[in-house]
Amino acid sequence: MSMAVSLSLYSHTSLRDAMDLQPSVVKCFFDSKPFDEWKKGKSNEIKTQGEIINRLNSVISAIGAIARKRI
Repeated sequence: MSMAVSLSLYSHTSLRDAMDLQPSVVKCFFDSKPFDEWKKGKSNEIKTQGEIINRLNSVISAIGAIARKRI
C-alpha cells in the first residue's frame, strides 16, 4: 500500500491505477535513473528556494536596521 501511495504522489497516477500495478513495476519506477534525476532536481529547487528566502531575510533585516537608525 505504501508503495502505491508513493507512486500516486510522485507520478501523478491515480491511487486505483497504482494499486493495479505489480510491486516489481513500482520498485523499478523508484529505482530508475529518471526518478533519481527528478529527486536531485527537486532537491536543488528546494535549496534554491531556501537561498532566496535567506537573501530576503537579509534584505528585511537591513531595512529594519536602516529604519531604527532614522528614528
